[in-house]
Amino acid sequence: MKFQSLLIAMVAMFILSGTVEAAKSKPEKGVISKIEKDSGKESGTITVKVTPKKKKTDTTPAKTVAEEKSFKITESTKIETVSGKKKDATTTPAKFSDLKEGSGVLITSDKKSVDSVKITKAKKTKTKKTAA
Repeated sequence: MKFQSLLIAMVAMFILSGTVEAAKSKPEKGVISKIEKDSGKESGTITVKVTPKKKKTDTTPAKTVAEEKSFKITESTKIETVSGKKKDATTTPAKFSDLKEGSGVLITSDKKSVDSVKITKAKKTKTKKTAA
């Protein structure tokens, strides 16, 4: 009897760990490179240039290559504009039409659909000054 209840508890933990793992998807951060709007709707597909983060254990000085990922934005996706610094950040509701190429975005999604899109300012890239 104890074995059976222990077995049931282990199976339940195994099933629940899978759902918790799916819910913990990390947000994708990048810059919008292409927007395809559905006709007559506040939805469409955006292509985002995502730069992968360097892992702390990785000691190689190799450059990270940005990859492009496509995300399907539906009318139920929550779109917000973020303004201000990290501590004082404020969010305001936005529409699909507010998304522009070159804008920074933070996309939260699960494997099937996009939950939310936060529009941020794209980080400026540093350029080296050349001596003339």
